[in-house]
Amino acid sequence: MTLLPIVERELRVASRRAGTYGMRVRVALVAVVVFGWMTLTGLQGVPSAVQGRYLFRTLFGFAFVCCLFIGARLTADSLSAEKREGTLGLLFLTDLKGYDVVLGKLAATSVNSVYALLAIVPVMALPVQMGGVTAAELGQSSVALLNTIFLSLAAGIFASTLSRNERKAMFATVTLVLSVAFGPLVLLALLEEATPGSVLTPAVVGLVSALSPIYSAEIVITASTPAATFLPGPGFWWSVMLVQFLSWGALFLASRILPRIWQARDSNSKLARQRERIEQWAYGPAEERKRHRTRLLNINPFLWLASRERWKHSYVWLYVAAVSGVWLWSWFRHGDLMLDRKTLVPSVLLFHAFLKLWIISEACTRLAEERRIGALELLLSTPLSVREILRGQWLALQRQFALPLGVVLVVEFLLLRHQFTTPLVLMNLAILLADVLALGWVGMWLALTARSLNRAILGTVGRVLILPWGAFYATMLGLEVLGRWSGRGPFEPSDDFNMYCWFGLGLANNCLFGIWWARRHLLHDFRVAATERYRRQKSGWLGRPGQAKAVAPLPATLAAS
Repeated sequence: MTLLPIVERELRVASRRAGTYGMRVRVALVAVVVFGWMTLTGLQGVPSAVQGRYLFRTLFGFAFVCCLFIGARLTADSLSAEKREGTLGLLFLTDLKGYDVVLGKLAATSVNSVYALLAIVPVMALPVQMGGVTAAELGQSSVALLNTIFLSLAAGIFASTLSRNERKAMFATVTLVLSVAFGPLVLLALLEEATPGSVLTPAVVGLVSALSPIYSAEIVITASTPAATFLPGPGFWWSVMLVQFLSWGALFLASRILPRIWQARDSNSKLARQRERIEQWAYGPAEERKRHRTRLLNINPFLWLASRERWKHSYVWLYVAAVSGVWLWSWFRHGDLMLDRKTLVPSVLLFHAFLKLWIISEACTRLAEERRIGALELLLSTPLSVREILRGQWLALQRQFALPLGVVLVVEFLLLRHQFTTPLVLMNLAILLADVLALGWVGMWLALTARSLNRAILGTVGRVLILPWGAFYATMLGLEVLGRWSGRGPFEPSDDFNMYCWFGLGLANNCLFGIWWARRHLLHDFRVAATERYRRQKSGWLGRPGQAKAVAPLPATLAAS
């Protein structure tokens, strides 16, 4: 009998997959480009050892953030997809155990991430040749990154075990990872605030901090390996072991829960009754549902389909109120520090990031779900037109986000005026609105064409939110190289130039992907994309925006409609 048969099979399949090899090349290429850009635009006029240390820390920081959230991309929908499709039970009709399935899915999804890490490590080794970084510290950083990847993948497997919905599984994975990473640090801060010095001995602080992968990453970045031993301190290994314990604990729980939770529950079971109560609270009693349905159906049928939850629009207000409360508490406690540019700008960007992710999720979820179950084909067979469906989706987004977004724009205008000129503030607000429009259009189109909801969400993030920053830094790198080749010295742009350049690139990207690409495809190719649910379309992340996908001809019955 083969030990861990699913693991063996998945590794054989991964060895034949072209993406397994392409991933290493792409990751290594990105790492080399980032290293080259930092070398040209980084610290100037300093010893090579200082510059090498700076490059190493920056590369390690980027890699650590990617490793921390990679589980949301790779493992968050690994088991939940099997449960939605009803294929998970077939595995348990054999003599396979829960750990066979869990470890098999982990092996299937972790190969690419480990290969990506192996591609990054040689680039991180380049600063060793410059000095300031030892080979032992390079090995220490590799252990910390591998440990973080394992934690993220295990969290994704555990969240996928408990959920059937891929969006909930992905966000649950992110929540779990953030809780493990920042929970111990927040707990220490709260204990220090409540009981200063009474409980928090150095041993307690070290033990609680070691539960977070950030602790080992901080040791890599800030501490130096003793030259006499070439080994990190005991705190680093304590953190590695505790994070390993949490990761294996998550996998153990997943392997114990999975054989019991995949089956359909009896309607009288405790879990079914709990779900019924949650549904009753979310959608309301029958009479209220009827009034809500009638009111929205009179406006747009798809609006009702996307806005059936009665409290959905209130969640955004709760988010805005919670962030505002935290900021006001910090302002009363720290005064004008919260109005300082170094504090205000990161706070605004972080608030925008979560709000935009929420908009992306709502723009993608409904269309992706209806396409998955075949409901879009039924909608397209009714007199409801494509433009009415898109209008209903936009009305649902407007109903949920329009008023909170308007309040956010007014408040941010008043706050940012303390640190920036009016034109710069207006540009920031304008790019926020442009991002929202582009996120809506791109999210809806990728919901119809991506293989899964998670791919649609991540694809929208990459095209609308990440690509402009890549274009901005590529522009800065090009100007830096041109300045050096022309003999004018290093390029030193002003803050206003950076702001105008970022605004122009962001606006151009939004027009390119949001209006010219996604909106045009939605209006012309909606029916084709909605009906081709089983054909895998090759759509690269960096595919040409105007290039139409090769799709099959529209069926005669559908074309006639």
